[in-house]
Amino acid sequence: MVGSLYRLETHQLNTTISSFRNAIRQLRILTPPVWGVKVRRAPLADSHGDCSLVAREGKTPYYAIRVSSDLSEEAQVLVLMHEWAHALSWGTDSHRVRAHGPEWGLAMSRIWQGLMED
Repeated sequence: MVGSLYRLETHQLNTTISSFRNAIRQLRILTPPVWGVKVRRAPLADSHGDCSLVAREGKTPYYAIRVSSDLSEEAQVLVLMHEWAHALSWGTDSHRVRAHGPEWGLAMSRIWQGLMED
């Protein structure tokens, strides 16, 4: 199902965010989360991507987003948007928000609206 979603939706990508790096730039401008975000592409064996809040004692927390490097660039952009929605919806407390609950849905909607409008 996930793969078919990516194939179905990639034709809608705005040309200004069709590249992974441009998408990161636009997300940071249009929908900045509470904490900074570090994004990297890597081979992932069991998922298309993930997001975690990294909080080390004495350091400013940040979100770490990983996106599978095995996907097409368009699919990587969609996974990035999905994971960014997690960071956006978590705010400062990732443990109180359901993974794909209403807060995540609203965050994903904001991302789509911001990035898909010409």
